[in-house]
Amino acid sequence: MDFSDSDQRRKMTLLGGLYITQFLGLGFIITAVPAIMRANGAGLDEIGWIYALGLIWSIKFLWAPLVDRFGSKRYGHYRIWLIVLQSLIIVALVGASFFDINEQMGVLAMFFAMISLFSATQDIAADALAVTVLKPEERGLGNSIQMGGGFLGNMIGGGLVLIAYEYIGWNASLLILAAGTALPLINILMHKEQPAPADARDEKVGFKDMIRYFRRPGVGRWVPILLTYTLGISTAYALINPMLVDLGWSLDQIGIATNIVGSVVSIAGALVIGWVVQKIGRKWAMIVSGLGVGVSIFGLIPAAQGVNNTPLIYGTICLMLLAYGANTTVFATIMMDKSNPETAGTDYTLQYSISSIFAFILSATALTFAESLGYVPVLMIGVGLSLLALILVYFYDGFDPVDYSVTYEMPLGDDAPVTAGD
Repeated sequence: MDFSDSDQRRKMTLLGGLYITQFLGLGFIITAVPAIMRANGAGLDEIGWIYALGLIWSIKFLWAPLVDRFGSKRYGHYRIWLIVLQSLIIVALVGASFFDINEQMGVLAMFFAMISLFSATQDIAADALAVTVLKPEERGLGNSIQMGGGFLGNMIGGGLVLIAYEYIGWNASLLILAAGTALPLINILMHKEQPAPADARDEKVGFKDMIRYFRRPGVGRWVPILLTYTLGISTAYALINPMLVDLGWSLDQIGIATNIVGSVVSIAGALVIGWVVQKIGRKWAMIVSGLGVGVSIFGLIPAAQGVNNTPLIYGTICLMLLAYGANTTVFATIMMDKSNPETAGTDYTLQYSISSIFAFILSATALTFAESLGYVPVLMIGVGLSLLALILVYFYDGFDPVDYSVTYEMPLGDDAPVTAGD
């Protein structure tokens, strides 16, 4: 990718800003709030419901066709969605700042759910915009920018703000997150969106398009990979912060390890894998990064047994998040390859939801199982799930980008035009 090209720089700046701020508030909720609750004496089973908020992201495919179907031709199909949703996230963060995390968790839970809903819908529009503006040869590095932005947002929201929380408190922390979320509105307002392919369809995007997705050749072999590829990392990552609290780490120590150092290496993994994909291809990039995840999960076992070895813990977290940054980036690249620009939000979101729904369930239940079984058995389950995913990837051969430029007819009930990649 030629970053001397002003058009490409503009794309990457826009997408990077969207993904950074998408995860500012969400990263704080998913990463920092469990650590704060644990430090305040909450049980692991009490914290688990925080991760259940991820289910909102897992079921966002239910309203993804609405994002593709409805939009503004005058102000930009996906641009208007992004303006509205970015603003709603800001309002929800400001609203949450006025309630106390120790005394009013019931009210805060509603704000957390709204933030998760708004950011999930913003993600549909942002992903759809990326599918329509990035060329196939740009997607590896383009997704590196997107995922790197997401990790940076998580680092700020779940790391820097978590460290600052002990000094500035709840209200100021949430207001800082709201101010940061407002920054990309400038780039969104300046963006001139081209007519969306969804607007040019004779038949408006609808829920039948989700059914059509499963009729495409090769999808039956792709779905098992979607279901399993992120299960191992999701199981283990939910345990890290409570595990470190149990080892006696302070909140600022946890924030530095998992959300600053960890996020930096995640960004590195996301950026490097874009180059690796071009060198060794999508399949082997998935395998290499997946192996890193499996090894790192196994490396957490000493800490799970109470061994407070700081260099070992740091090394394991860095390996895990380096591999995580890499595998989520290449995974997103392939999902984008398999998304038709005419149904961009629906196709990409459907794949994401298939991938994430069981992952978020495992994140929410891993702490409950750890409460009764201990950390080690749950980590071993994560290792096994990572191995299963690698086996499925190894035997899958549908990694070539799909060309959606040629269409033909395939009936679905009545009639349904589909593309050459379908």
